[in-house]
Amino acid sequence: MKANHRKVGLISTMSPDKTWKEDVLKRVANTHHVVKTAIEKMGFEVLDEGPIHREYKEMLTAGRNLRARGINALIIYVGTWTYANCSVSAALEADVPVVIWGDTNPGTAGLVGSSIVHGAMKEIGVYSWHVYGSLNDENTLKKIKLHLLSSCAARGLRGQVLGVGGSRSMGMVTAVCDPNEWRIKFGIEVDGWEQVEVIDRAEHISEEKAKEFLNWMKKTFGKIIPKDEVILKQIKLYLALLDIIRDKDYDFIAVKCLPELPEIYTTFCLAHAILNDKSDAYGDKESFVCACEADVNGALTMQIMKLLSGGPVMFTDLTQYDLKNNLITMCNCGSQPTDFATSKKEVYWEKEGVHEFKWRIGGTCPQYVAKEGAVTLARLGRIKGEYVMMITTGDVVEMPREKLKETVWERPHAFVKPRCSQDEFIQNVLSNHIHFVYGDYSKELIEVCNIMKIKPII
Repeated sequence: MKANHRKVGLISTMSPDKTWKEDVLKRVANTHHVVKTAIEKMGFEVLDEGPIHREYKEMLTAGRNLRARGINALIIYVGTWTYANCSVSAALEADVPVVIWGDTNPGTAGLVGSSIVHGAMKEIGVYSWHVYGSLNDENTLKKIKLHLLSSCAARGLRGQVLGVGGSRSMGMVTAVCDPNEWRIKFGIEVDGWEQVEVIDRAEHISEEKAKEFLNWMKKTFGKIIPKDEVILKQIKLYLALLDIIRDKDYDFIAVKCLPELPEIYTTFCLAHAILNDKSDAYGDKESFVCACEADVNGALTMQIMKLLSGGPVMFTDLTQYDLKNNLITMCNCGSQPTDFATSKKEVYWEKEGVHEFKWRIGGTCPQYVAKEGAVTLARLGRIKGEYVMMITTGDVVEMPREKLKETVWERPHAFVKPRCSQDEFIQNVLSNHIHFVYGDYSKELIEVCNIMKIKPII
């Protein structure tokens, strides 16, 4: 498991005036603990440096310490009138987006204090949100959760490492990046390794270990159609990728695979699917983003969506669009997580679904139809060198398995009705690949774009 990226700082503040009565100081300090509990119930780890801060250097030190402790967002709870320069010092030291939350109780002057703090943040250029609502108001709590999730997803990328296996795949201009741009813009290190390394590691994995994994697959999934020798090769690739991820401490990866691997070994389809799942033969695990065809922009889109939702995230191709019925068929050779099926028993491990290549021994990929539900679709890309993100919502529609014969029978499929006009969708498609998660995260993605200074195309 990776470190918790949903780590937020909390500072409760009021002015440093010496004339405040003791009961006011106690009220603000006591409210700090109530606010902390409310944020923790949202699923965040909340760090603080004490229940109340007032002086300039006290606030500055708190912000500096919270940054050192790895926060990705900062909440400044304003209990009454305060000096804005003190809050600004904390925000500048913390260097994360800030939620300014004003006390709404009558007679507290929380709105006066939070308004001046918010204005000061805008003056200085600190990315901030102003929230004014009670601790018991559901809409207020939803707003705060949205802002914290967005900040933690955007800032949670800092210090992460993407591992890229192999070079550009099949001329995909939209799949590559400038590693130095990523380092500056997102705080991400891009590391590379060659596919020969994972093949070599796979060859050193014992047959017994791979067979134990295969036995789990036979108990878990509906059908396994290829010969055991083929599945075992792909299992060994999965286990070898796990070794590389651990050894190099990667946070997410993209693997080239095509076009050379089918003819010289086998493909990563099984590894892609199960890495992105939330369980494997060893039990429950973190969904780990693995993008196909060395698509680093796809991997980054998926990692952002995973940080928001917890994963898994879909990686798929835009295969065809039934304009009459407003239905997009999405299927990729095999990188779709099996968690998106209605059940594991509905997943059939079919023979390879990439027919245009010669195969050395064959391969496998998970065949299923994605379960129905509302989804958020997104894709990062560049327009004249500047990053943008296409964002829309839609609905996955369940179809009979027989429908897969209209495209490629062996592959996993999702059938999606987008909630935007067909022309809007087609004109703003940024790649052959697209990604989605179940649930509506469109507002959070827009905020992530705003934080990272990326234009959202909604």
